[in-house]
Amino acid sequence: MLKTLKRRIAEMGPHFGPAILEETFALYRPLLPPAHEDVTEQLNLPYGSDDRQRLDLYAPTAAAGLPVLLYVPGGGFVGGDKRAEDAFYANIGHDFARRGFVVAVMNYRLAPLHPWPAGGEDVGYAVAWIRQHAAAHGGDPDRIAIFGQSAGASHVATWLFDPLLDGAKPVSAVILASGTYRVAANKIPPNVMAYFGSDASLYEARSPITHVHPTDVPLLLTVCEFDPPHLASPTFELAAGLTNANGRPPQLCWLAGHNHVSNVVSIGTPDDVPANVVADFLGDACA
Repeated sequence: MLKTLKRRIAEMGPHFGPAILEETFALYRPLLPPAHEDVTEQLNLPYGSDDRQRLDLYAPTAAAGLPVLLYVPGGGFVGGDKRAEDAFYANIGHDFARRGFVVAVMNYRLAPLHPWPAGGEDVGYAVAWIRQHAAAHGGDPDRIAIFGQSAGASHVATWLFDPLLDGAKPVSAVILASGTYRVAANKIPPNVMAYFGSDASLYEARSPITHVHPTDVPLLLTVCEFDPPHLASPTFELAAGLTNANGRPPQLCWLAGHNHVSNVVSIGTPDDVPANVVADFLGDACA
């Protein structure tokens, strides 16, 4: 079955849009295991006052002192949800809870109602909530890792690097998957403009890559074989920027046979390479 699935992903090619998202969901949904009875769910916990400032928590039963993983989903800056359906992105919560993490999967405020830097601010608010409440839910507030994908990765990078948001508070690790790190004025789509604004003179200052600086936070960057070029190339540009800033390259992983979302939709299924890459990285960073 995996061979058939991989063949179909390759046939879809380096493209992305709502139809590919839905088909990718459909390909992986039958491969997900049932919810594990030893994982508890707590849904829609508020980390702020806005209706979108909510997160879901997944933890092993009787968890105590476990590292915490915060997952920040994509959605093109104007959409997306922590629980697009019961399967996704609960699959990340259940899989990494079974691997020994307390997992928070967050929503954040969306454009156009909430433009830049609302997403990055919300990452900071969620991290602050976790620091305050992790111990009560079996987590270790001193071992927090953040995993952002697509627009979620952009928000995490903004929080981590932009001095406006003061994201330098220590976290154990950051994973950035196929994010947009530079706003390109000559080819900005409407959804990206809705978040970053229409004033092109502000794009450089609002691009996370502009603010890359030396950091001791362990970083893993991932990119997928079938990411569209405009969603793949920013990862390599960010890797170059981090190499120049830190004097050494970050960890970088090219995920064969995956498209823009299958790397996260596949978590918890037998197609476990992306999940294992993240787990191996976190095992070292959060030890």
